[in-house]
Amino acid sequence: MAQEDNIERLQAMYAEWAKGNFRAGTELMAADVAFSPQTPDERATLGRDEIEGHMRQFLGQWDEFRIDAKDFTAFGDAVLVTERQHGIGKSSRVEIDQTFYSVWTFRDGLVVSVRWDPDRESALAAAGLSE
Repeated sequence: MAQEDNIERLQAMYAEWAKGNFRAGTELMAADVAFSPQTPDERATLGRDEIEGHMRQFLGQWDEFRIDAKDFTAFGDAVLVTERQHGIGKSSRVEIDQTFYSVWTFRDGLVVSVRWDPDRESALAAAGLSE
């Protein structure tokens, strides 16, 4: 699948995520997809079912949460997405508005790994990519 196709599919998913629909995009994930969290104290999650459970737990902490994509950059089979995460904590009422960088790696048209990082260079380095 061409880089443009991968970007278009991610753009459609992020359009739904911006509305708070985090069920969107599951069809993009390979059965053995690896999800690397954005904080070092979280463990990696493997497979669609485990990722769905992780996301349910994560989203349960928020009264409101959405992710807006700002930029998509192709790196071969990977796509770097610059995104803004917005949320209001359920119990704390703390509001977040933070930039993150996610690297989505594709194989045979499916996402085989995704990793989030608050630093662009770190996200690229962790994914083995460079500009």
